[in-house]
Amino acid sequence: MNKIGIVVALPDEASCIYQGRCQQHSPIQIQPGIHLCLSGIGYDNALNAAAALIKSGANALVCWGIAGALDETMHSGDLLIADEIISVKKRLPCTSDWQQKLLENLTLTDNKVISGQLYSDNHMCVTAQDKQRLHAECGAIVADMESAAVAGLAAELGHDFVCLRAIADEAVTSLPRAVTHHTDELGKPKPIRFALSCLSQPTQVASLLILARAYQKAILSLNEIAIDLKNRSFLYNTATRFRFKPVKKT
Repeated sequence: MNKIGIVVALPDEASCIYQGRCQQHSPIQIQPGIHLCLSGIGYDNALNAAAALIKSGANALVCWGIAGALDETMHSGDLLIADEIISVKKRLPCTSDWQQKLLENLTLTDNKVISGQLYSDNHMCVTAQDKQRLHAECGAIVADMESAAVAGLAAELGHDFVCLRAIADEAVTSLPRAVTHHTDELGKPKPIRFALSCLSQPTQVASLLILARAYQKAILSLNEIAIDLKNRSFLYNTATRFRFKPVKKT
């Protein structure tokens, strides 16, 4: 039987699929054939979570959660089904049949759902200028910090892989310093440093409110599709494996 392993970086992303408590880097079965692993933010955390899922028996991997837009036509709450992951070193494919099945079914929802390239790096894309430059350089429309790790491991092992992201911060939004410097790897503020940052730079508060609303829109979109996707095993064909495309060389 094929087993799906889902990598999520943040507890809020995990709670869209599973209401129980998740321990970082410890896979948990959320229903027969589907395991979930909370990774924390970043490449190394995602790689460790994906490896733990593989060790638990997963042979198809999903990246699930929020991301930032690079394209100004993408808005908070929109959904991306990635067709390719672009990293600094290589381009990594998503399993085309699985990706297409997700795309066809999710377009039946009220959410805006598109396919496109996702850029994944271990560094946050912080400013609106950074996002504009990155979009112009590589053509990706969304960015995150985890998908390259999971896609790379899937490619190495010949396992199926898909990536589903809901947009939080838009391309015109710069991330406040309180968020980029004073939150932990699970996205939780470090209370004293976070508060001091806001006090020393009070103009951040308005940006934080904008970002919080965008974040909630993204989580709401994930919640709206999560139950159906989980109940349908993320539309993965458990009878036969999808055809895996070879990794493209840069």
